[in-house]
Amino acid sequence: MLNLRVNGIISPGEYSSLLKKPVRILGIKDDYILVIELCTNPTKPWQIEKSLLVEEIDSGAAVLNQEMVPMHLLRTDDQISENERHSRDRNWDLIRDLVENQAALDILTTNFGALVSTHAIKMGVDRKQIYRLLYRYWSMGQTRNALLWNTSACGGRGKGKSRASGIIPGRPPKYLGAVVSEDGAIMLEKRHLTHIRLAYGRVASGKCGTLGDAHTWMLNRFYREVLTDGTKGDVVRGSYPSIHQLRHHGKLFFDDLYKLKRRGGAIRYNKDHRALVGSASMGLFGAGHRYEIDSTIADVYLVHRINRLWLIGRPVLYVIVDTFTRMIVGIHVGLEGPSWNGARHAIYNACTPKVDFCKRYGIDIDEVDWPCAHLPIELVADRAELLSEAGEAMTKVLGIAVKILPPFRPDWKSIIESRFRLINEKLDLKFVPGGVDARKMERGDRDYQLDAILDIDEFTEMVIVGVLAHNKTLRVPHILSREMIASGVEPTPIEIWKWSMANSLLDSKVVSPAELKIALLPSQECRISRGGINFQGVQYTCQTAVREEWSERSHNLKTKYVRLYYDPNSIENCWIKSEAGFESLTIVPQHRQKYGGLRMEEVFDMIKILNQVSPDARYEVDNTAALLRGRQEEILDRAKTKREVQGNPKSNADFKRDKRSKRATEAQNERDQHTADLNQLRIVDNPVVTEENPKTVARKHSSARSADFLKLVVNVSNETNR
Repeated sequence: MLNLRVNGIISPGEYSSLLKKPVRILGIKDDYILVIELCTNPTKPWQIEKSLLVEEIDSGAAVLNQEMVPMHLLRTDDQISENERHSRDRNWDLIRDLVENQAALDILTTNFGALVSTHAIKMGVDRKQIYRLLYRYWSMGQTRNALLWNTSACGGRGKGKSRASGIIPGRPPKYLGAVVSEDGAIMLEKRHLTHIRLAYGRVASGKCGTLGDAHTWMLNRFYREVLTDGTKGDVVRGSYPSIHQLRHHGKLFFDDLYKLKRRGGAIRYNKDHRALVGSASMGLFGAGHRYEIDSTIADVYLVHRINRLWLIGRPVLYVIVDTFTRMIVGIHVGLEGPSWNGARHAIYNACTPKVDFCKRYGIDIDEVDWPCAHLPIELVADRAELLSEAGEAMTKVLGIAVKILPPFRPDWKSIIESRFRLINEKLDLKFVPGGVDARKMERGDRDYQLDAILDIDEFTEMVIVGVLAHNKTLRVPHILSREMIASGVEPTPIEIWKWSMANSLLDSKVVSPAELKIALLPSQECRISRGGINFQGVQYTCQTAVREEWSERSHNLKTKYVRLYYDPNSIENCWIKSEAGFESLTIVPQHRQKYGGLRMEEVFDMIKILNQVSPDARYEVDNTAALLRGRQEEILDRAKTKREVQGNPKSNADFKRDKRSKRATEAQNERDQHTADLNQLRIVDNPVVTEENPKTVARKHSSARSADFLKLVVNVSNETNR
């Protein structure tokens, strides 16, 4: 049974013989249906035999449709202008007495024409106006808003205006009060619009910087006069569109969104301007489901802990955040550029308890203050550190699914990107001494690097304090679920984390510390020397090494090597794999006083700096070596001269004969010389004028020169050792 009701709409099909246009049902009486055209200016209603109409609907020649009310009628009074309301109410008053509390069948009787004429005389208007308003009222749904203007159809949207009159649109240009016809706008033809589209397209796509550049390009390309020899001359005056016409008509070809996409590029548009559909938490089941990791270079300069006059540059900050709760679960502050070593330590920090980590930097917390020591199911990163063999090995050992994002799409891990901004706001880094953005540098201003006072431990302490504050105070009510709202969960990351863990939304993975060390901590093959296990200039030992005499065997027999696992946060956190699992190493006593408590990077910097030679010291070494070589050559030349004065020996055998007796004679001369020196000392103590033997004086001078040479050698040796 068809549901034919008043105000229903019936549309004709391809083979309909009763209907040519869609109609609205005004009434049903006996075997007839009263209908009217569905349009803004309909004609008089007419009757259709009900059985025939039903037959066409059943056969598909006509279709019973749902009513689609025109958009210009679906407005409230506050959305209608005052003029439109006044026109609607005026027209309503003209037909109100006819239609109010009256159905269409009650009016459309045999005396319908007389009724309308009488009413028109009463209202003081022409009867055609009453007919037009009645028909429109019935066709548009029999409501007061049916008499509203359809302004959406006005103005010829998308259609060009006719310029057949030849009148140039717009106000004519003037110069000094007089109209200038030659330099004004021209009547645009189709070719001009083509040129405008090409020129404005250069601005929209970013090929030209300004509209003026595009206008100049258009003039040069299309409006310069072609001379007889084929070259281009001047622009023909009064033949080209003005820059105002270029701006007006160019905007009709390219909308603002197109320009935003093309001028800024697809990468920037996708990052900053695209529509956001969904949220980062969609598809996640609880805390620990997905972690996001990224690094940034902190906007502050640091100094060395050993010598505060050593500027060490800006630190690298790694942050790992839980997408479901917005909780910062792990950090790492280092000096090594963004690399796998920094990423793995941030992951290690995220998967281990934080009490000991915070205590290392003088911050006492309870486990509940930072309760994050879990492996995630997914780890999202960009195409950097984790896109490596080491990252792939980590995923195999720990069973973490690493998702590498496409390049230039930081918006796909927006949670971690926004954490850097929040941490900077908490720490106020731009106002910290040594902060990069402390002020806008002007020429002659003091360099902000010279104000650096924080070392890496102090900066790490600041970061930890900022992270704890972030986890406790950041309010994210938009990520609360119905269950969280029903449980009265505070919309902060730490409370959402605790609620998620308490309700077992996700089974967190647990691995042993040994597996974490193998998967995440860096390692290196180290040689076992006589002093211990040598790692980057620092020597270590352990119970296994002492018990099995590693140093003795490596020094005296065959050189031994051992793989050492280390933590860059502290030079003292090193391990080796032994029968007991991961065995901790200790620094040998002679190195503990020097390197104990330092970070790995600080020790490397310290060793590197101490091994450097200053320009003054290098000059002193070179100068002393040159003086030594000169004095040696002088002595050799003097000895060679003395040898040549005495001539050659009779034979080689004679030269080598009686070495013992000759040596004894020289030894006796040495003893006599020593006795003479003692007597000389006595003479100095008790001066007596005596005549010296010339040979004795010569021996004294020779001994003095020898003493001077020995002093020189000793000084050179001391300088070299120093």
